[in-house]
Amino acid sequence: MVSNIVGNYLVSKGVISFEQFKDLWIEQRKVRVKLGLIAVAEGLMTQEEADKINKLQATMDKRFGDIAVERKYLTKGQVEALLRKQGSAYLAFAQALENLQLMTVEQLEQYMVDFRHDHQFTASNIEDLKSDDIDRILPLYMPVDGGEYMEIAGMALRTIMRCVDAEVYPEKAYIASRCEADNAAVQFVKGNPSVTCGMAGKGQALWPAASIFGQEAFLEVNEDALDAIGELLNCINGLYASAASNKGVLMDLCPPEFSTNVSALEGEKMLILPLHIQGQKVDYIIALDNKIEMKQAVE
Repeated sequence: MVSNIVGNYLVSKGVISFEQFKDLWIEQRKVRVKLGLIAVAEGLMTQEEADKINKLQATMDKRFGDIAVERKYLTKGQVEALLRKQGSAYLAFAQALENLQLMTVEQLEQYMVDFRHDHQFTASNIEDLKSDDIDRILPLYMPVDGGEYMEIAGMALRTIMRCVDAEVYPEKAYIASRCEADNAAVQFVKGNPSVTCGMAGKGQALWPAASIFGQEAFLEVNEDALDAIGELLNCINGLYASAASNKGVLMDLCPPEFSTNVSALEGEKMLILPLHIQGQKVDYIIALDNKIEMKQAVE
């Protein structure tokens, strides 16, 4: 998730092209993050010091960490801690940037200063983002008054990651009473509180999610495709209902409803969480203790 968030930010700023971003994804899948890059990213070494060790490794049959300890750049304890971070998705992205000679990790960190400013994030928020942990990232994109939606939103995002697109990423969520759309599916879940969830899109935006979850290459966002989106909602809400039952709360899932011809989804108070799924932007919508109504488009 963090790679998509940061990568798309760099594309939006014109730092890298979309084609370079696609190359980064290919590269990131095969990189092993170098210890020197992590050390620089953590502020334990300078880029110049890391480069010196890389040159020494061309003439010495020793690991980066061993040379760094010998040269007193790092302690053994620091090397052990850095080794534990080699699985970091953010650092794998940084390594891919270096491998393709697009920028160094130090340059990336400078852009992350701009990213932090543009998103009004704190230093702690940036660490949450770099963790690539959905339970730490999602709160960064929820509105101040969105705490009551967190559980169902987190369940939805985790399910979509598992069943549709592991690289899905969010935009800032917001509270509204209307969401413009061309087609959508919704499901009402009776309980205390009752919940209504929906997925809405414009044009063919829901097509990738429908095709992947429905395991069928739909030609367009038609009734069959929206039926698959309804089943995705049913899966998410079923997990939510199961978790609620473990707390002694009984919930009853109503059949999903869908329409290929809507103008908007409306509700008294709705959380709208924009999600990027397979290159398409869709809206995941949650209403607590009120229903979501699909407004039909005028022919």
